Amino acid sequence: MPRICLLLLVFFANITFLRATHIVGGEMNYTCLGNNEYEITLVIFRDCYNGNPAAYFDNPASIGVFHGETNVLLQEILIPFDTDLNDTLDPVLSSECFVAPPDVCVHTTTYTALVTLPPQIGGYTLAYQRCCRNVTISNIVDPLGTGATYSVFISETALLECNSNPKFNTWPPIYICVNEPISFDQSAFDIDGDSIVYTLCTPLDGAIPADPMPQPPFNPPYPQINWIDPPYNVLNMLNGSPGGSPLTINPQTGLLTGLPNTIGQFVVGICVEEYRDGVLISTTRRDFQYNVGECGQTISSFFAPEVQCEDLTVVFDNLSQNADEYIWFFNDPGNPGASSTITEPVFTYSDTGTYTVMLIAEPNNVCADTFYQDFTLLPNSLFPDFDFEIVECADSVVIEVTDLSTDTLSSIVGWSWQFGNLQTSNEQHPVFVGYQNMNVLLTLTVTAANGCQKDISQWVPAFLIEEEIADTLQVCKGDSIPLNPLFDPLLGYYWSPGATLSNPVSPNPFASPDTTTTYTVLLISFTGCTTEKEVTVFVPEPLTLELPPDTTLCDPIIPLTAETNTGVEFYWAADPDFNVLLGFTQTILVEPFGTESYYVLVRDEYGCSITGDVTITGQGVNVEVDSSGFVCQGDTIQLQITNTDPDDVLSFDWSPDSLVFSGDHTDTPTIFPPRPRAICRFCGKHQSIRLPEDRHRAHQRDRYHRPGDRFCIATMQRICRAV
Repeated sequence: MPRICLLLLVFFANITFLRATHIVGGEMNYTCLGNNEYEITLVIFRDCYNGNPAAYFDNPASIGVFHGETNVLLQEILIPFDTDLNDTLDPVLSSECFVAPPDVCVHTTTYTALVTLPPQIGGYTLAYQRCCRNVTISNIVDPLGTGATYSVFISETALLECNSNPKFNTWPPIYICVNEPISFDQSAFDIDGDSIVYTLCTPLDGAIPADPMPQPPFNPPYPQINWIDPPYNVLNMLNGSPGGSPLTINPQTGLLTGLPNTIGQFVVGICVEEYRDGVLISTTRRDFQYNVGECGQTISSFFAPEVQCEDLTVVFDNLSQNADEYIWFFNDPGNPGASSTITEPVFTYSDTGTYTVMLIAEPNNVCADTFYQDFTLLPNSLFPDFDFEIVECADSVVIEVTDLSTDTLSSIVGWSWQFGNLQTSNEQHPVFVGYQNMNVLLTLTVTAANGCQKDISQWVPAFLIEEEIADTLQVCKGDSIPLNPLFDPLLGYYWSPGATLSNPVSPNPFASPDTTTTYTVLLISFTGCTTEKEVTVFVPEPLTLELPPDTTLCDPIIPLTAETNTGVEFYWAADPDFNVLLGFTQTILVEPFGTESYYVLVRDEYGCSITGDVTITGQGVNVEVDSSGFVCQGDTIQLQITNTDPDDVLSFDWSPDSLVFSGDHTDTPTIFPPRPRAICRFCGKHQSIRLPEDRHRAHQRDRYHRPGDRFCIATMQRICRAV
């Protein structure tokens, strides 16, 4: 339901708007017929061009009759619209040769009714109200929200003396020419012969957009419209800028004069005051919308070239204004009396020479205007020509133009160049600069001293070489790199130096320099324009790698170090494809079993790399020492060495010799322990006896005994000696 209400509100608001924009002006009059009978006349003017067609004359029109002092509504007069009284006003201009534009249209109608008004103290106020005025009005505030009230006051004296108010003799002017003086008769006639005084007055406001056609009208008093002040007010109704002359009216004659200087639509108010025996008994008020604009006037004019070469046929371009009929006189001695009534004729002269042509616009009218023009026909001797060269096409296209024009009878005195819509020049040999990739039409118009002109045009291929070649590239020594993978196939390329290039005329050659090298390329476009670019290929310092030599070692775990000059990344692997990585540091520890190869890749900060490998043979000796028994001071003991790796062939050398009793170079030596102080060490309540370990790495388990007890020594050793 709320949505329905909203739609209805919008619908009625639109109806209000349609009904609102049309009021141009109006006035109200009364005539006493005797016996308290009065004829009331309401004249309404509406805009039939800018006004909405739906905002037509009211049918019926409502006139309210109010008490002159209390403003109470006494009665409502409803007057039907008479379609026979619908009239369109003709513009009346200050000169019969002026022409008003077609967008000015004013309709008028008159409502007439008879009403009985018996005399009463305070008299009567009669009023009609409507909304709204045209939004295009320039001199009042909010014209679209401003209405109009047309009313008359019939005083108590006027009632007693059967008075009729003054009535205007003529319609108001609907169109005024800007910057042209105006003089309009806005006088009125009073049937009673009373004194009349004319003044300019402020029109009355009226109905509102929310209630644009009140029936009956609202009660008086009625407010005045609001001027846009400054500059507009009752003393300056038309001129929005300094200059001109304000609108004035002669108070005795009603002659309206002024010099409007502003184009637009303006509300104007005129009041006619009626005096009898020096007492004001009535005021007739007219307000109206004045349209101020340019006034057309018959002007004769045409165009033909002042000098025409090589062609005796002339085409005349008629530039006349506000005319419908014409007559041309061509003044050709070879064809006397030649003339034409065609609007834009084409005439062929009998010979070269100078001729005066006359054009009369509206020849059969008092507002006729005549125009003359001289022109000369010459034989052709002018041959325009030019050449151009594109001398630069890198950041901009620079075109040097050479004029090659000639004239066999006269001399060339002027050059007019038009480089597309971009640039112009009057030099003989100009230079043009373009920044867009396009074909540009270059036109040359040359002028000879005799007035002849000719032109010639050529298309100029103003295309930039927009090749994006890298400033700097990087390659490792021994590698190659493409210099221009995003090349333009429409360009030609010439590279230097070419010694380290795969092909110096390729658009994308491969460079393989040993040291940092700067290459220069000459680029040639299809227009023949050339430019140069450079690219520097940086070659880092060659990367070095030094590894330990291939060797055989007895140590089970050994370090490997990659010595390098500029390497920063290291990758160790157990295979040449680096599938099994062992480490990422400069030095790693390895434990070879038999013969093993180790591979390393070293990379510098630029991504260059080098690889190497080293082979290590591990020769560890695996034995067990097992000896058990009882030994006393002065006794000997035999040790047993067991080779746990049958593939190894071992030799033996025992030391110190003073402990070996026999079997010095065998795996079963007999040792003779020395006196106790030499090999025995007493530690509290126990003693230990240890076999010598000279150049042996041993893990030993000792067994201890008390003094006087029998003891057993069990030793397990791992001995590593080269065979």
